[in-house]
Amino acid sequence: MHRDTQQDQASGLRELFAPAAPPQFHALSCPRREALVLPIAQVLVHALVERGLNITWIDEFDLSMRQDWPLPCPVRFDLSQSLMNHVPLASGLQSLNPHLWYALSRRLARMPAKVFPTLMQRLQDSGIVFDRVLLCLASTLGRSLHHYHDAIHHTVLTACGEDDLTQTRDWMVKVQSQQRAASWSVVLVGGDAGHSAFARLAESAESLLGQPLKLLGHVSSQFPPGALSSAWEHPLELRDLILTHMCQR
Repeated sequence: MHRDTQQDQASGLRELFAPAAPPQFHALSCPRREALVLPIAQVLVHALVERGLNITWIDEFDLSMRQDWPLPCPVRFDLSQSLMNHVPLASGLQSLNPHLWYALSRRLARMPAKVFPTLMQRLQDSGIVFDRVLLCLASTLGRSLHHYHDAIHHTVLTACGEDDLTQTRDWMVKVQSQQRAASWSVVLVGGDAGHSAFARLAESAESLLGQPLKLLGHVSSQFPPGALSSAWEHPLELRDLILTHMCQR
């Protein structure tokens, strides 16, 4: 009995003082209209916080790319300034609430291909236990994802037309040529040929990527040409598909 008590205490101490697991990095992108990730990212990060997670939200969209979608807070420093050691990480990463931090990351294209420490390393050294990092990717931005982390889970929003699937495949292959993804997931948007569209995309992309694609689901919303404020007919349906994926370990 005494031995069992000692073992239980030792197990508890190991759990208490064990190093925190590193945060998962997830990237959200939409090659057809890149700014469409902005409204989804905003509802997604707050849903993750409601799940009890500490979240870092990285936004790559400068004012000219945002299509009038507002910043969540005033921004003084770009994340690149922290990664280049010009300002502390606490200046480039702002707290929106006790569980959510935000950074605008517009200038990584001006930086060397690799920087040390990476964002992952800096987050782990910050003294805060982060659970997830959401990268809101600008698909047209020329930068190295190595600045963030070497293992990024990608989720791509794509329409089901042949031109859209080809554009999505080509973008994925371009990203993969620069850094191998931890995983590739897809959400199909609009159209009537959901699973057949995914089969066509997987057939053309998987051999080039060298790894499988995962279908998270299909939403009936269309890719709209209008304002981002009314961009998604069913934003919570799309949010929940990505939320479930991001909450898995």
